[in-house]
Order: sequence, then C-alpha cells, then structure tokens
Amino acid sequence: MNHFTPATFSERPRRSGVPAERRHLCFCLSPFAFCLAARRSAETPLRHDLKSPLLALALTVFTGFAASDIPPLVLPEGVGVNIHFTRGHEQDLDLIAAGGFKFIRMDFGWGGIERRKGEYNWAAYDELTANLEQRKLRPIYILDYSNGLYEDTVISRNPISGREQRDTASPQKPESVAAFARWAAAAAQHFRGHSIIWEIWNEPNISFWKPKPDVKQYIALVQATTKAMRAANPDVTIVAPASSGFPWSFLEELLAAPGVLDGLDAVSVHPYRSYSKGPETAGEDYARLRGLIERYAPPAKKFMPILSGEWGYATHTKGGVSLETQAAFIARQQLANLHYGVPVSIWYDWKNDGLNPDYNEDNFGTVSNNLALKPSYVAVRTLTRELAGYRIARRLQTPNAAEWLLVLFNNAGDQKLAAWTTGQPSTFSLRYDLPSPGDVSAVDGQGKATPLKLEQGRLRLDLTAAPQYITFKKRSRSLTAAAAWQIVEPVPSRVEAGPQNRVKLPLRLTNPFAHPVRVDLSVKSDGKAERHRVELPPGQSATREFGFPVTRRDHDFVTATVEVFYSRPEGTAWNEIGSASEERQFVLANPLTVNLAPTEAGLRLAIQDPSRSGFSGKAVIDGTTIPVNLPAGSAEFTAQVPRSATAASASLQLFEATGEVATEKATTRFSSLSAPAYKAALDGDAKVPANASLVETNAPGDREQPFAQAHRLDYRFDAGWRFVRCAANGAKLPAFEGTPKALGLWVYGDASGNALRTRVTDASGQTFQPGAPDLNWTGWRWVTFDLTDLRHAGHWGGANDGVVHGALRLDTLLLVDGSSKKTSGTIFFAGPALVY
Repeated sequence: MNHFTPATFSERPRRSGVPAERRHLCFCLSPFAFCLAARRSAETPLRHDLKSPLLALALTVFTGFAASDIPPLVLPEGVGVNIHFTRGHEQDLDLIAAGGFKFIRMDFGWGGIERRKGEYNWAAYDELTANLEQRKLRPIYILDYSNGLYEDTVISRNPISGREQRDTASPQKPESVAAFARWAAAAAQHFRGHSIIWEIWNEPNISFWKPKPDVKQYIALVQATTKAMRAANPDVTIVAPASSGFPWSFLEELLAAPGVLDGLDAVSVHPYRSYSKGPETAGEDYARLRGLIERYAPPAKKFMPILSGEWGYATHTKGGVSLETQAAFIARQQLANLHYGVPVSIWYDWKNDGLNPDYNEDNFGTVSNNLALKPSYVAVRTLTRELAGYRIARRLQTPNAAEWLLVLFNNAGDQKLAAWTTGQPSTFSLRYDLPSPGDVSAVDGQGKATPLKLEQGRLRLDLTAAPQYITFKKRSRSLTAAAAWQIVEPVPSRVEAGPQNRVKLPLRLTNPFAHPVRVDLSVKSDGKAERHRVELPPGQSATREFGFPVTRRDHDFVTATVEVFYSRPEGTAWNEIGSASEERQFVLANPLTVNLAPTEAGLRLAIQDPSRSGFSGKAVIDGTTIPVNLPAGSAEFTAQVPRSATAASASLQLFEATGEVATEKATTRFSSLSAPAYKAALDGDAKVPANASLVETNAPGDREQPFAQAHRLDYRFDAGWRFVRCAANGAKLPAFEGTPKALGLWVYGDASGNALRTRVTDASGQTFQPGAPDLNWTGWRWVTFDLTDLRHAGHWGGANDGVVHGALRLDTLLLVDGSSKKTSGTIFFAGPALVY
C-alpha cells in the first residue's frame, strides 16, 4: 500500500515519491463517459418525448479498447476500497457492501502462498473470494511481494518508517522472475471465472521494490508475468504498474518497453498528492498519462483505461485533513475520476489501522479501528445510494472554475446534479423550467435533506466543499438539451502542432424532443473558431466533424472549447431551450520551451525541443530577427542576443517558417539577485550520512558558459531523508522589489535525477518551496522557479495558508534533494535573477 504523508517539502519526512507540484488545469469532458455496449444507427429515430435523453447518449459509442472485467462508467460500479485481511472479518465485509462499495483491493502475497517450491496454498484467498462474491464485491488482487525461496536477503529501507531492515529482494534473478510468473499463471488458472482484476506489484517506483526501485527489473517481471498468465487463462484481466504518484520517467520507460502494454488491460496509478490539493487536480496527470499510452500502445489498445488503484487522505491530528474534508474528498474523488474517464477508484483505506490519532497510517480509514462509522463512510453510502445507476453526462461550466456541477442520467432518462466547490462557499443559480417547486429535491453529502431556493425561474444552489445531490422528479428541458450532444469517442488525447496539422473533433447531435430543434455549435481553439448550424426533426441525430489547426507550441496542452445552443421554433422565431459549453484538453506531443536568460554578454535565447521533432522558423526579439533551425533529432537551439539589441528587458516571438506564431513571451525584465556569499547547509535527518561543499570557481563549459564565475556544489547522501541548502552566508537578504514572476538561475546539471527547489519567505514568516524540473540534464540550463502560484508549492510556518503576505525575500537560493535515495553529484550555478 502507499503510505503517503501530505508533506511535499524537504523539511518534513516523506514516505513515498510524489510528482512535482503542477498548476491545475480543469478538464470539462469525460473522455470516455458514454461507453455503452450496444450501437445505434445514426438514422434510427428516438421516441418523440422527453424519456429518451440517455438513448441520445447511446448514439455516442466508445469503440476503443475495453476489457470485460473493467466496469462501465456507471455509479457505483467502480467504487472500491483497500482492505488488509483474508479470513474472517465478515462484519467488515458486510459494512463495505452496505456502503455501496463494489471493489476491494488486497495484497495477494507470493511468499505466503508458495511456501515450498511449486506448491501453492490458495485456501485463504478461496475463502476471501467466496465471502466477496456472497456480497457482490469484486477483488483487485495485487500480485506481490517476493519469496525467500528464490531471492536473496538484502538491506532495504522500510517504506513507512524509513529505517534499514533485512528483506527479500524483489524478483530480479531469472529463476525468481520465472517462478513469480509461474505462480501468477497458476493463480489466474485457479481463480478463472471469478471476475478478478490482477495487478502486478504495488508501487514498484518507490521502496516497495527491494533493495531499491529499478524500472528495468520491473519491466522484465511484467513481460514474463503477463505472458504466462495469458497462456494459462486468455480471459484474465491484468493491470499495472500501481505506481506511487505519476513518476513520468519511470512510466515512460515502462510503457515504451516491448510487450508491456500488449500484455495489460489497463494502466493503474496511485494519484496521491499534497493534502492541500483535492481530487479534482488529478485531471492533468490522467491526460498526460493517456498521451503516453497512446504513444506507445499497439493500435488495439491505444485507448485502454486508467485505474485509480489507491488514493486517500488521512485524518491524523498532525498534518492530516479534518473528518469533514475527508468525507468531501472521498465523494469528490469518485465523481472527479468518473468525469475524467477513470472507471475504478480505490480509496485507501477501509478502516483506521491503529489508535494513534497523530499517526497518518492509523487514520486513512472510512471507519475507525473498531468499525465506528466516520463521516467519509456516510459520504460514500450517500453517494452510492443517491447516484446508483447514474453516469455523468457532462460538467456544466460556470464563470467560477472552482464550481463543479455534474449532470447525470440513468437508463430511464432520470436526471440528477452533483454539485460542490473546490474553493470558498459560493452560490450558483441554474435555469429552472419545471412547473412546480416540488419537482426538485436535494440532500447534502451526509444524506440529510437540504432546502433549495427558487427565485424568478432560477434554482439557487449554495455550494460547499461536500457534494450535494439534486434530484429532478420531472425532466428539465434545459438539462436534457445540455446533455443531448456528445463528442464521438474515442478522440486521441495526443496531438502535434504544426502548420499542416489539424485536430479532428467529431460531434454527435441528437434531438430528444417531440418538436424540431435548431442547434448552433462552435469549437474554439487558439483564438480561432469554426461554427455550424443544424436543424433536426424530432428523434433524429447528425454528426459534424470540426477541425482546427494547432500552431502554438508553448503549452503542454491544447484546449478546444465546445459551445452548443439548442432552440425550438415558436412562431417565426427560435427560442433557446438550453445550452452548454465544455473544454477538451489535448496533450501536445511536440511542445517547445523558449527562454531568454541573462548572461554576462547580454541575453541568451534557448529553445528546447524534448520531442526532438524539429523546428524551422525565426525568433524576433525586440525587433531583432534570429533565424532558427532546429533539425529533427536535436534537443536544443541556442543563440546569443547581442547586447546592443536588448536592454535589461525584452519581448520574444517565435514564428513558424510559414509565418504562424509558435510561441510568444511578453516583455521580460531581469533583476540580478546576489548575496555576499553562499554556504552549503546539510539538512534533513542528521543520522543519515552526508556531506556537501560549496565553493566559487571558474565556470565550466568553455563558450557555453553564461558567466565566467560560478558556484560549485559537491554533495553526497546515503539513503534516507537528506538534502542540502545553498543559502546566503550572512545577514538576511532584503525583500524582493515588486512582484516577481519567477526566480531564475543558470544550473550546470549532473543528470542525477535529484530534485531542485528554492525557498522564499513572506512577511508573516511563512516559507514557500517551489520546485523546478529534476536534474535530468548535463551542461548549462536556465532554470526558473515559479513565484506566481505559490498556493501549490509546499509551505509552512507563519500564516501557513498558502497565501503570500507582504513582500517575498530569499531564504534558500537552491536546494538539492536526493528524494531519500543514495546519491552523489556535482552541479554549478550562476547568475541568479528575479524575473518580472
């Protein structure tokens, strides 16, 4: 299991690897929200009444990959929870079933089943499987961990305490990999017909892989195991890697390996994140992961599902969330994941593992250690009762991005709303076209009836952090119209920018009413719009394919906004029935990072092309034109901007050879940031051996060096919580002038993969710790730390609210963190500056 602490900054202990904080991007379409088994012809008329909105949705058929044991995107089919038992515990299982859970996730330990070579004792799991089936619960069994019959004893770090311990190495010898695969194949054969999802290992990217994570070893295990299991049982459902967070380098190497995605039915991840970030913030990560799957999967599996295999928020008194927040998050996790097209969401954990109120591991549960119900259990029970049989049609956009209003339908065409806010409590009003105030009712997240207010034909919703569920006892025409169109899935998530490239976005429009409708629709992207108007007789449908160019290459994502308006004829006029607008986010396959950075000679232009797809055009910097030719296969283009061409500030545009703008930067101003001297201060666990030194020296790199002098940092950490801070050696530095956008400096990397961070403090004494890309390069690179969105950086002390109070000042210029692994290296840094 992933035992995650909410601290994501280096001054607090960390239990597992967590991806760097990223700014949240809101997705407003469930990419696979209407995955129905049956097809309907576009020409087949629907019944001419309001009982057919879901039949209209059925016209949008997801034709991509789907494994038989992966549930549909219907509540509560994918609602699950982790457990830690096999035999007995029938009261636990009764409560799990009564709460509306449909899945459990449980370790399926190799060492306990195969105690003699080639002999397997399935008795404990036979009993558990039977007990689950009696209650209509389904298992996700985790094929883990190692077996001392086949592997050596090694010294590793306990994933929870961080202490050294003797343990059995994870399968890495050919003999043990083969034995693991044989055992997994035998399990697949023994439990054939029991609708089990099998998961290969648990969090192999952190310390659950012994003695330390090794993606190549894990790849070999996955390749052998999937091949053996499918030979034993062709109908088996297999998922992996159950990663802790979204470790992008690990995931890309794994998914790119031959045969890995061929052998899987879904990709499972554990989207843990800082406790200050709610479940909705995983949307960008899911989209990026989908892009990786599409890049490396064989054609038949490019649209395989993503599973949220484990994720929770603990209620411990020292750094955890409140009971009320946990209850809100458990319901929002299920709803947001379904909105993002994730069919299974496993909450960690079923019950509190212990009685220590201060310890996170003892407080992840939905019930207490003695099975007393926590508000989170009641929240799940309310969710599953209120929305049983419903699927999400879409998220209604509002002017406030923090507001979430999900429209849901069931097979009978009944309508519901799930509504909450990720920010401060707010009020939203919705068009109300039903004849009577009694035609709508609502309950809060704990199942208690809540009053609704009707004012001048509008339904007023008071939104809080916990979802509330609104039931429409009669069908609202505006909600019917809002859900009567869909994007025809599957649409690729990964797109390439370029003058000749166009993204195709097909829309299916349906008229579920007993009268004609006119549909006005548009798709906008990058300031360009394409519009259509369609008139539909009752019960008819039509498809329109939109295409829009992608030229900008300075974003990780491309956004297309779809707007649809339904109108009905009244005399000679058309009057609007309802409308909806949504955003679809695409992962950009070939982004460019363009930077200007200060040097002793002026400014340097650097264009980085991580996809190595190439670029030809020109850069215009304050009127000075610089030809740019970045051949395919090259990662970076650099050019020195003459001092005469620029002052302390400059604006930059990058143009394609055909004239389209590829990237654009507003005027950038630099202000040198220096201290009399810097010192290297070791920090973290003083018991972990480490050393570090910092000296000023000649900068390496010959002609590439941005400055003649640089600071050289040498460091070495043993495994454990250890890091080094490069801070001013002397009096506290003055506050920053104005409001800088970022702090930047030149870093000569060592390709160690270690984390880079900086620290700033505000007037209240609150410390913020924004991050930069990990040290995965060699040579000089201009590195920036974002200072505009410090809410998503680690923070502590002072006001400790994530809000900047007064002016910022520097605390630590550069921090190098080994992320608890044994590591050493040498980096150089120079030219720190504030960026305005």
